[in-house]
Amino acid sequence: MMNATTPPLDMDEQGFLTMLDELIGRFGGSDSDRCSETIGMPRREYGLKVPCFLFDDEIHRLAVELFGGTSWPANLDADMFAFEERRIGYDAEFLIGCRNVVRRYGMGVWLYDMVNDASIAVALNRPSSRMPFCLGPFDTRETFRRDMRAGGKYVADEKTRRACMAEYLRQIYRLAAYSLLRWGGADPRAADIAQMMLAYGGLGMTMLRDDPNVVKLGCEPDFRYRNVCGHLRDMWIKADLDYACDIDLDAGRALEYPECMDARYLYDARKLIAAYRSLWKGRTEPAARVLERIEESGPYRVPDVWKDPLYLHDLSISLMGQDGACVLDEGFRTRDRDLFDRGVGELERRMREVGRSGLLSALAARIAPAAYGDRMDMPPAPREDRGRMLERCGDPCETAATIALYRLPRDRRSLRAVRALLMRETDAYSRHMGCFMDKTSGPEDTMGESVPVME
Repeated sequence: MMNATTPPLDMDEQGFLTMLDELIGRFGGSDSDRCSETIGMPRREYGLKVPCFLFDDEIHRLAVELFGGTSWPANLDADMFAFEERRIGYDAEFLIGCRNVVRRYGMGVWLYDMVNDASIAVALNRPSSRMPFCLGPFDTRETFRRDMRAGGKYVADEKTRRACMAEYLRQIYRLAAYSLLRWGGADPRAADIAQMMLAYGGLGMTMLRDDPNVVKLGCEPDFRYRNVCGHLRDMWIKADLDYACDIDLDAGRALEYPECMDARYLYDARKLIAAYRSLWKGRTEPAARVLERIEESGPYRVPDVWKDPLYLHDLSISLMGQDGACVLDEGFRTRDRDLFDRGVGELERRMREVGRSGLLSALAARIAPAAYGDRMDMPPAPREDRGRMLERCGDPCETAATIALYRLPRDRRSLRAVRALLMRETDAYSRHMGCFMDKTSGPEDTMGESVPVME
């Protein structure tokens, strides 16, 4: 049937639960009192005034394996440095809650529940009870603290509170994408949902609602995402056919891996800029509105993908990631020449990187430690341990992983490389892709015609 739900996601739930049980055990047991006792005992033994750093490498490793590049590993790290019973109990209960949901309903339900919770928090403009204390640059307790002397008003302004909740939702999307790549390798749908989580957010959540285990809990499935995914797929097939007709097959290297990815990236980037410039003086429907129309009414006929705002939007995400594409797309949508030129300049810079060293090396450069700077805004800890306390979430990682999901093949090696990009694991990425990264592309000006300048 057209509206039948799909089979449950094939996730390695047993592997996830085994690792989570080990983390809970090392963190302090199955309740907050035992957790506080475990962490607090050395402090009491040596006296509260004596620093007692209890960093456990295994807790850190397990937390990163389970929760990826989100704030939860950093929160558990901080618990081991700053003894605070409330925090320890809160984090212990969060871990136990995750275990209970996965054990009873499965990982699909757990991920959907987490994304839905964060989405509701953003929609209702109120904090979620599951937010970590330290959430990226935000201290959630301070952000949502009320000043009773000022009539119960929030200490932080509304803009800061909304930014905090938006960061929470972004991290949940990231957690879902990471979990699907880490524990859903046996299911080909996992990478598709992960891609949509990073590229479109809410569309990925809707895909999780197709899981029958989610439906059993009373959540009505939303099959409209199939219209969108099918339409995007058809447009990419049409674009592939156009590319096959346009390229010079005698060039040879355009058909070899990984050079074929470099050639296609540069071709798409040039065509995207030219397409936006050719449409500049006309009227085009916003991509967001096109998405809504497809969800409601189904796919439509696309005579020319290079005049279709949705394909151009999706293509820009495949070239620059969601954040990078925003500047270019918004500049075109609002016909803001300065904003658009900034987006074009950024894309042309990335084209030079790909033309010089190849796409695989360009992706590796995005997650290099130098891209993050020297951040010292971490909880108190010995200097030698601050590297482990670094916030692992960062837009460069999500950008690189999103581009890779669009551009790399879906074999096991490539998907592991995508996960390494998302986690900023440069060594792991090099292990998976190093054998291809020494095959650099040729000069950029050999990869296609120059982009016309907009008058």
